[in-house]
Amino acid sequence: MNEEQAWHLNRMKMKQNIHIAWDLPRLDLTDRLKEMVRHVKPYKITCYVLIGFNSTVEQDLFRLNVLRELGITPFVIPFRDYANKRTPTQYERDLARWANRMWLFKSTSFEDYTPRKGFKCGEYLK
Repeated sequence: MNEEQAWHLNRMKMKQNIHIAWDLPRLDLTDRLKEMVRHVKPYKITCYVLIGFNSTVEQDLFRLNVLRELGITPFVIPFRDYANKRTPTQYERDLARWANRMWLFKSTSFEDYTPRKGFKCGEYLK
């Protein structure tokens, strides 16, 4: 995306946000996202984040923290295979629940999030 395209995207009246995806954790899209946020207001951008597919807890949190710093709205999707034999782990469900609720995502960190009584998500990082 060049500067002119980003300017036109920002000027358009849209009913929905601009949707992008950050599926592969080995790709660092930080510079591209910063460039996009320079021209398009961050509240107009939604980023799909695939977790549980060749990624670690640290990689998932890195992607979400970058999106939080830039003001981009994340939408976390736990990985499921086509045969649907793999169900999301408890960690993936907790991360998706935390990130997909904007009031939680903006107000507290994942380490301090308490999805169940007596359990903090910081234990996933140990």
